[in-house]
Amino acid sequence: MSQERAAARDVILAVAENMRNSLEPLVTKTLAPSLYQVYLHAEDYERLRTIFGEIEAEAKELLDRELKKLNHEASPVVGRLLRKVQGKGEEGKVSPQFVSAEGRWFIRFQEDPNAVLEPGDIQVVSEFAQAPATGYGSGAPTHRISTTRRLGRTVTHREETDAAAAFARITYKDNSGAKEFLVTKDEIVIGREAPDVWVDLRLETSLDVSREHARLRRMPESGVFRIKDLSKLGTTVNGVAVPPSGAEGGGRDLDQWVDLPDRARIGLASIVFLDFERLGKS
Repeated sequence: MSQERAAARDVILAVAENMRNSLEPLVTKTLAPSLYQVYLHAEDYERLRTIFGEIEAEAKELLDRELKKLNHEASPVVGRLLRKVQGKGEEGKVSPQFVSAEGRWFIRFQEDPNAVLEPGDIQVVSEFAQAPATGYGSGAPTHRISTTRRLGRTVTHREETDAAAAFARITYKDNSGAKEFLVTKDEIVIGREAPDVWVDLRLETSLDVSREHARLRRMPESGVFRIKDLSKLGTTVNGVAVPPSGAEGGGRDLDQWVDLPDRARIGLASIVFLDFERLGKS
């Protein structure tokens, strides 16, 4: 019997399936998540990693088509309701009822950090970033929808983040003031706020901080965090430079991770400093 393996086509279809299962209705429109994190078994990840760019492009194209299809199939009754809400001056115009929450798509690929996926399994976790509470960095409170395709069957469940179960706390100060960010998932991206890059911890700061500046990854078996620098002007941990993994927007990611102490001061381009604290023991 041949070993199962995840095909690129299956990954693309899994992303679209997750989107359809993750729609969040409001009053005048329905939101689709903008961020899709694709987890693969180590063997599938290594086999597909050289074509992640092509997979991402086709997945985004399919998501666009799915939204257009949903809007085309929307009930005329809903259209009339929208026209009434928008005012009589908009009789000839009906806004799309299904939209991407952030106006565009972001797709990431990662090797399964918990070693629970088998070859052929595809897990897609989509995410809405809700409006942050006062004093909290963008992306702190979220809810996520997880879809796992396994041997032709799909299981979907909704995950609500719980601040009490956060893995780590990051306090910092950017141009908008002092903030706190709670790390509630195994990997986050830190960077300057920009419309074309999804970052979990969004900083309002100088252009010296890259749009995707650094990543933090939690090792589930130990709870220890690691850090990777992806910036142009560097990242430090307690004053020591983190080996660069590749300049933003160019070249191959060297994937150089270093261990992060349970308490550490992370410097981004010597402009913004993040005080990291691991919470709990696992």
